[in-house]
Amino acid sequence: MPPIARACAGAIALLALCAIALQTTINLEQDGSPLISFALLLRYFTIWSNFAAGLILLWVAAGKPTSERVLFALATALSIVALVYHALLAADHHPVGLDWWTNLGFHTIIPASAIGWWVAFSDRAHLTWRSLPLVTPAPVAYTIFALIYGAISGFYPYFFLDLPTLGWLQLVFNITGLALFFVAMGALLLGLRRALPSARA
Repeated sequence: MPPIARACAGAIALLALCAIALQTTINLEQDGSPLISFALLLRYFTIWSNFAAGLILLWVAAGKPTSERVLFALATALSIVALVYHALLAADHHPVGLDWWTNLGFHTIIPASAIGWWVAFSDRAHLTWRSLPLVTPAPVAYTIFALIYGAISGFYPYFFLDLPTLGWLQLVFNITGLALFFVAMGALLLGLRRALPSARA
């Protein structure tokens, strides 16, 4: 990985981790403690994806070997975060003050930066169509977590996973649609990446 790629990865990682730290601090007034505030943020797939971006790209910036398939799965997850938010959630979400800035980071700046970095610096030689199923484990794990958390607490982070409101039939339909959306987005990104040259030396 060339120095410029590592430097850019480090900048994106710090942006993601600082945004999460800032949001944790903002929420202290209502949550009471940093640990609780951070834990409650983890109810959202957006935070899972941004936190993963921070950790994985910080690892890259440190010069540690990182699987191209992991980077591919991360790019896919972040693309879904951005698209779902702007297509389905943004119209009913109106953050203000510092929340507006962290929201912009989580749903727009960090996903766009990380995906752009991946397109520029990932090694397409190690990405094949066999990599496509690897975009699904993270959303599957999150969905299981969200449903268990919702059953215990009564809080469902996203309306399309709200089992008591939707019922099982609609929930299964929504989960199936999301799974197909992840695969389709992964295929689109993979096709794009394989069609473009790499900037890495």
